[in-house]
Amino acid sequence: MNNKVPYKLYQGDCLEIMAQLPDNSIDALVTDPPFTMAGGLSNGRSSTVDSQFFSFWWQAVCKELNRIIKPEGEGFIWCDWRTAQVIADGFKPKNQTYDTLAVTQMIHHYRKMIGQGKPFRNSVDLIAYVRGAKSTGERIPNTTPNFIEKYWYYGKHDNHPAEKDVEMCAQLLEWCSDKGAIVLDPFMGSGAVGKACASMGRGFIGIEKDFDYFAIAEKGVTEAYTMKSVKLKKALPPISPSLFNINASQQSVHLTGGDSAAFQALSTPEVDSTIGADSTPPTSR
Repeated sequence: MNNKVPYKLYQGDCLEIMAQLPDNSIDALVTDPPFTMAGGLSNGRSSTVDSQFFSFWWQAVCKELNRIIKPEGEGFIWCDWRTAQVIADGFKPKNQTYDTLAVTQMIHHYRKMIGQGKPFRNSVDLIAYVRGAKSTGERIPNTTPNFIEKYWYYGKHDNHPAEKDVEMCAQLLEWCSDKGAIVLDPFMGSGAVGKACASMGRGFIGIEKDFDYFAIAEKGVTEAYTMKSVKLKKALPPISPSLFNINASQQSVHLTGGDSAAFQALSTPEVDSTIGADSTPPTSR
């Protein structure tokens, strides 16, 4: 029997959708949160805008991530120089404990193209490396520098203003997950992480609040999984049906292959219901 990786996409509020995921059900995280909500552009005096709202909202996001990501889990989170500390602080527990996710290092991505800024023009993205309490980091060779030099256009993209490089996402996936792992992107945008998951043989759960970007992601991710039917070297581990049975304003169910009880249970989605109060920033990435 050849199992193929499952994926599912949700349109809605990431806090409400993540709240319905089981504890310790996610293997890895690769995401690009709307960190520009913390202030103005990454340049000049506009960057002094108060980030209090983003900070409190991000703490709520981290509370859910700490609950649903396995202790062995790892991941990557895009940020910038203004929000790097906020991103890291969001995972810190109120009471002293080491049993949580933690930002342990930062990767610097040199885009090989200058962006905005004055007097210095920004040309580097920051990516936080997040590790669970039982993470070993063994997938990353100990000779790997925390500096990536890869061209990525700074300007208008076809699908999303903060669109990410699929090849870059694939490299991050290789560093934080194994084939057959379930990867979460709660800020899916146009679906770059989902496309990378398809090419790398990972399962994927994507959440996007904006209807238009969700439609773009749904089309792109669906095509990626359809075109790239990855045959795993070993069968997928059992996946709890409750991992995918979530009420959301709109959801796109795509499960292929496999005849296990978990896959049979997942083949029929729950009846959709409308999401309630809005709790995420209005700008999604």
